[in-house]
Amino acid sequence: MDEVWVACKSMLNPVWKHSEYVKGTKMNFCFTSKLTRDVSRSLAVIGASVGLLAGCSRDPKIAADQPVPVQLSKPHRLHEAASVAASGSVEANVTAQTAFEIGGRVAHVFVEEGQFVKRGQPLAELDCSDYRNAFEAAFGQAATAEANALQAKNGVRAQELEQSRADFERAQDEYLRQKYLYDHQSLAANDYHKFETAYVVQKQRYDMAREGYRSEEKVATQGQARAASGNLSEAKKRLGDCQLRAPISGFVGMKKVDVGDTVSVGNAVISVLDLDPIKVRVGIPEAEIGMVHQGAHARVTIPSLNNQQFEGKVDTVGYSADSVSRTFATKIAVPNPTYVLRAGMISESRVYDSTMIDVLTVPAVAVIRDLRGLPSIYVYDATRQRVFARRVELGDLVGDEVEIKSGLKSDEQIVVGGQQNVHEGSLVRNSGGGR
Repeated sequence: MDEVWVACKSMLNPVWKHSEYVKGTKMNFCFTSKLTRDVSRSLAVIGASVGLLAGCSRDPKIAADQPVPVQLSKPHRLHEAASVAASGSVEANVTAQTAFEIGGRVAHVFVEEGQFVKRGQPLAELDCSDYRNAFEAAFGQAATAEANALQAKNGVRAQELEQSRADFERAQDEYLRQKYLYDHQSLAANDYHKFETAYVVQKQRYDMAREGYRSEEKVATQGQARAASGNLSEAKKRLGDCQLRAPISGFVGMKKVDVGDTVSVGNAVISVLDLDPIKVRVGIPEAEIGMVHQGAHARVTIPSLNNQQFEGKVDTVGYSADSVSRTFATKIAVPNPTYVLRAGMISESRVYDSTMIDVLTVPAVAVIRDLRGLPSIYVYDATRQRVFARRVELGDLVGDEVEIKSGLKSDEQIVVGGQQNVHEGSLVRNSGGGR
């Protein structure tokens, strides 16, 4: 290396001398061009020399006749239950969409999104002045109607009956005296008829007092009392509807109302989500729906939670396939006491059947892709101590490993580490570390 550097320096000396000569002076174009050509030729010689040195210093450790260190291992055979894999999303166990049953202006909002509420807890409230006034009016009308119905039922009081009897007897005595005078032509006819009319009226009042209200009058007053009571109940309900309450315990999932907003009847403004347990909705392909049944064990993986897994059971299995995807909607119930699972999360689920199967698996890192993107694995040939790529058919993921459906035998050794350093037919040696 030192010899090359001396040679390079000697070739550059003329250039350096020219550079010193023209320093501080004006160079014409011809001299500048000549200087540039000299420098270019010198740099080319330097590059060739450096390349020659680099070729001479090649690392002898990666020579073609040296074995490449790799980790070898045999496939893993699992005896486990048959399963069906399906993607889906997390849903609330119950989603309650709450809406006001009356219209009005919002006076108070008591909750925010994500807040936990208990059943019956107030969520929002309307301005209820008009509804309170209507309730007071209905209350008065109901009280009056009830009193009239009770009076008709019980009849007149004993004091009223006695007063009516006394008035009748007084009118009767007066009538009999005036009749005697009229019969003896001592009283004018007009005066006599006045006493006669008063006697008849008092007699009718006394008879009514003794008989009480007629049955139809009693029915009428009772009907009026029931109508007034119904109006009172309706006014009371409307007054209570001014306050929107949580129908279930859970988390506030949606809030589309603020103080001062005017809401109409039936428009959902706040939703409450029951998240324990949660339901994972998945679509089971038509070819595999026969392996899924209610109560079957399931394992749910949530990618957004670092692939954390949760155990659950199949809650419902659909009986009608989706017209587009040809999958059957299935729900998996998963306990969620800490509320770590939230509605809308993407999930990867596996539903297990009672049938047991043998599965051959290899580490996922052992699988490589050829130029066409097809999966292959480097298989070790113990006789020649070399590895050769073999195409395989992949199945489902099993933890950190992947199922091999075909293309590999359980007693063969495969490369599970260092496969990025080998190629077809590479000479290798086992450096250990495999299973």
